[in-house]
Amino acid sequence: MIEWSPYSKESFQRAEHENKPVFLHIFAKWSAYCKKMKEEILNQPQIAEIINKNFIPILVNREERPDIDSIYQKASYIIGQGSGWPLNLFLNYDGKPFAGITYKADEHKDYFITMLNKALELFNTNRDKVSERARVIMDAIKPIEVAPAEVREELIHNPEEDIVKEMDFEYGGFKKTPKFPPFAHIDLLLWKYWIRPKPWVLNAIEKTYRGMMQGAIYDNIEGGFHRYCVDKEWKIPHFEKLAVDNAWHIINLIYAYGILKNNFYREIAVETVDYMRKNLISKDGFFCPSQFGDSFYYTWTESELSKISDMTITLVDGKAMVNERFVLIGRDRELIKQLKEKFISERKKRPSPEVDLELYAYVNGICAEAFILAWRTIKNRDLLDIALTALDRTLLALLKNGNFYRTLKDSPALIDDYAYMISALISAYEVTAEKKYIDISNQLLNLALENLWDKKNGGFYDATEEVLSIRNKNIHDTYYPSPNSIMIINLLKLHGILKDDRLLNIAEEALKAFSNTVSAYLSPYYVKALLTYFDLLVLNFHTTLDSQIAKAAIHQITPFTVIAHREEDKDCIIPSVSKKIFEPIRQPEDLAKFLKLL
Repeated sequence: MIEWSPYSKESFQRAEHENKPVFLHIFAKWSAYCKKMKEEILNQPQIAEIINKNFIPILVNREERPDIDSIYQKASYIIGQGSGWPLNLFLNYDGKPFAGITYKADEHKDYFITMLNKALELFNTNRDKVSERARVIMDAIKPIEVAPAEVREELIHNPEEDIVKEMDFEYGGFKKTPKFPPFAHIDLLLWKYWIRPKPWVLNAIEKTYRGMMQGAIYDNIEGGFHRYCVDKEWKIPHFEKLAVDNAWHIINLIYAYGILKNNFYREIAVETVDYMRKNLISKDGFFCPSQFGDSFYYTWTESELSKISDMTITLVDGKAMVNERFVLIGRDRELIKQLKEKFISERKKRPSPEVDLELYAYVNGICAEAFILAWRTIKNRDLLDIALTALDRTLLALLKNGNFYRTLKDSPALIDDYAYMISALISAYEVTAEKKYIDISNQLLNLALENLWDKKNGGFYDATEEVLSIRNKNIHDTYYPSPNSIMIINLLKLHGILKDDRLLNIAEEALKAFSNTVSAYLSPYYVKALLTYFDLLVLNFHTTLDSQIAKAAIHQITPFTVIAHREEDKDCIIPSVSKKIFEPIRQPEDLAKFLKLL
């Protein structure tokens, strides 16, 4: 077996002392390709012997250290082998990459051995070339420092135009492949449609979710979304199901239902919530990060489908096949509902894909947020209880001795841990009125400012420490909304609740830090943060949670809004925007009218 070392100063010192290159392997637990590479390549005695003898092997779990992963992914792209997992790179003593190996399922161990030997020969015979390659790669991935600039109000005017022109109006999502769900873009389009309905914005939203549902990225049998599809029609997914992805889908779907009033979105949200409840909650009450990809579990032979019903022919497509097995597509949801029990019965004869039981702060933050939002719409109290239990137990395990950790391995929290957890705590406070959630939010915010804040230019770094002398600070929305944008919204909401101008000042600094680098297409969640900055509505509760007006407000989701619990002395809600205070509202119907006029 390969004798793996951690990514640490000591491992690189050992490489220098032993005069060996480093073999870096970054994996994702849920990735079927990573599992296959481990079985077919890394577990082979001959390969393990070569690596142990000639390299210092370093293993990184990308869920634990996305800060390390993101930098080496960029390096891999510059080298010319693309990005993704598994990632295999050769590094010199100081961690700088000079070559890599792309794992291909159809190339066996002989190819891998050849590439190992070539990298070793280059390292041992041409150290100058290794150093020059590493220098060129590092120059290419080094971030450019951007000076802060004034807040650009023009970004909030018609950002939907920037987004929609990049969208695929035949199948939804964006035009490029592979196709990932555009969470941040859909979120902004929904709220802009709420502010000013435009038919083409509605078309972009509906094409995307209906396109996904009519494809195969959604598991119509057991619920839940797969991570992404390799084709433009959403028909060939990578089958892993990530908790974070499904949480963002729930958030998008709940907002879509609230804004568009179409029961289609509520139905899919409920099914996705049910999938997570059944599969991604541990016996200890935490949200689990993922269910692994297993194409065999999710695909079908022609005879298996015929056994279920002759009508299943309408649910397959010759374009949607993996390893000569059919992927079920969602073009007829009514038929799938009729046959669902038969599908489940047949599928359950196979081993279920494994679930990762690791505890992560960021996973529990975003999943709790999604479940609280779902409770506010679906009104199933169990969802709120699940969310609060996950929050409380995650914090008990990972917030200790004045420090906040990402995992039980005591690795320091990263920006997404802080952003997601603070956002969920604010949501928990809004619906429970429990001050402890705001107190903990403040504690986490202060730790984030202490450990991650860029004191020179503003904004939050991804991690507490540099990797290869690089400390990334990101604002663009990649697969998920940028944690920096979420942190800005957190700051603005906390300011609305606590009326502490220091929080507003920090939010303004962060907005200015990224002002020169953003656009609506690249950073839609930043635009959402900007809209929150200008238009945050504070619903000041001067009433108890069990009053009719309080219940109406909690179960009415509106954009750029936060609930602040004040003295329970007036049996009303007093809305405010910035320093403007509106008349008290005492009746649910008056609240509905007020929110429509905003």
